[in-house]
Amino acid sequence: MANLIAWKWPAARQGDSVMQCLVDYGFGITTESGMALRIECAFTYRKSDSVPVLYDPNSDPALLGPVLSIVRSAVVNGFADEGGALHIEFSDGSTIDVLPDERYEAWTLAGPDGLLLVSLPGDGLAIWSADSTPAAHDGDQPSSTPA
Repeated sequence: MANLIAWKWPAARQGDSVMQCLVDYGFGITTESGMALRIECAFTYRKSDSVPVLYDPNSDPALLGPVLSIVRSAVVNGFADEGGALHIEFSDGSTIDVLPDERYEAWTLAGPDGLLLVSLPGDGLAIWSADSTPAAHDGDQPSSTPA
């Protein structure tokens, strides 16, 4: 059974411009609207005219070079499902897909108004916002308290 969409990237008329990419022991982007995504496990990046390629931010950082092209693009669609997977589409036709990791939080996304999404280890998604209490979408409580 497919997981249901639990969260959608806020719609912007022209997309949400990617203002910054960050490469350290993870891969991150910051957008014009204040969304900050951090990916700490392997993820798939697909340029509009190519096949998907698996990238691991914990390996050689130079290998992430092709992904940096999204800094001149904008998020036009994105969503997280109940299982903790994340899918993002960019205005240049490229995509990023992150599956949950068995042992670690594969990705986190922080946004305006206290928004925080965390892909839980194994399966599940925790969502916090300024006007709600923590909620895990796999039936369990979140594994950790947000910082």
